[in-house]
Amino acid sequence: MAQRSRVQSSFLSSIFSSNLPWGALTLLWLVGLYMRLPILIAPPLAGEIAESLSLGSAAVGALTTVPYVVLALSMMLAVRFARRIGMLRALALALAVVAIGSGARGITLSAPLLFGASVVMGLGLAVMQVTIPALLRDWTPAHLALGSSVYLNGMTVGELIGAGGTRPVVLALAGGSWQVAMLLWSLPALVIVALLVWRLRRRPQRPDETAIPEDAPRRSISLRTARVWLMGVPLAASVGLFMATNAYMSSILDARGEADLLALALLLYNASPLAASLSMLWRGRRWVSRRWPLGLFATLGVLGLAAFLALEGWPALVALVISGFGITLELTLIMALPPCLERGDAVASLTAGMSFVGYCLAFVMPMIGGWLAERFADANLALWPMLLFAALSLCAIPRMPMSAKGAGDSAAIA
Repeated sequence: MAQRSRVQSSFLSSIFSSNLPWGALTLLWLVGLYMRLPILIAPPLAGEIAESLSLGSAAVGALTTVPYVVLALSMMLAVRFARRIGMLRALALALAVVAIGSGARGITLSAPLLFGASVVMGLGLAVMQVTIPALLRDWTPAHLALGSSVYLNGMTVGELIGAGGTRPVVLALAGGSWQVAMLLWSLPALVIVALLVWRLRRRPQRPDETAIPEDAPRRSISLRTARVWLMGVPLAASVGLFMATNAYMSSILDARGEADLLALALLLYNASPLAASLSMLWRGRRWVSRRWPLGLFATLGVLGLAAFLALEGWPALVALVISGFGITLELTLIMALPPCLERGDAVASLTAGMSFVGYCLAFVMPMIGGWLAERFADANLALWPMLLFAALSLCAIPRMPMSAKGAGDSAAIA
């Protein structure tokens, strides 16, 4: 009992330490909030959008997938853009583009304009995805694991409130208008943009936020680099498992006569990332850049989903939560690695490379599963390609780089 009290006291004292960069951590959380929120406000409004613009089910589904596809395909372009104008300037501009693109969806009068605005939003999200890890070394140099955990926690909360709060809260405030709801969700992002611009102007005497010393080594990171694939393949497993499970859960439960559990299953599964992100805030600095937690959580994700397919009823739901918890921590630990492995704009390059590999593979595997399920009339087959891929991806973890080579880097991951 005394040992437990000491652990809790140590945790609380570290959280409330005055040495923590609270301003940077708050800004990281706010930016993280808009990493996924603009994408996930579309599904709750799908019915109203479809009726207003006469869209079919495939077109409505594309409102969610198009930004992800654009994000994945434009990663390398996003790095070049960020390098040219500076990481912090790029982040502020990208968030402004996301806010404008997301809000523009609410004033569009046709489907082509709606999807065009979604493409613009995806481009902004791609720049955000590569610049935030690159800025961590400047904003939280002595607390890289905490900084990564904070912005990924913001991303998780953004996913939850985007998917769960749009209809009951924002749509109600908008008087039932999906256009006004889109605009209302975009306004807070402009406040965060103003905070980023204020931070940029507060240090006019400094060079670019991610500038590195002249003698610091620069790494050339491309899709031919081994670490891009060693990190990208497990990333694809975590992202793909989450996407595929959400996409096919309804058909799987319906096929085994458990359609009444769908609402509860979706709630529990999509709440598990929040529990995982809170665990990351608590223990993250002991897990980042260590191989065993990554391997453990990746394995939990695979075994949990396999158990969900094999079991029924409440045991299946428990397995589903375990899977969601595991793959979220796997994703978080992988995304926290680039600032620990590289410096300067090489962080953005590594993030872009592994994200490109990860998101592209994460889209392909669920599509193969959907084709198999339809071809052989077996709903469970929809998840098997992604599950087998995730199981094979465990082989990459023992070879994945976990720490930077060079003196002084180990202290920066605390």
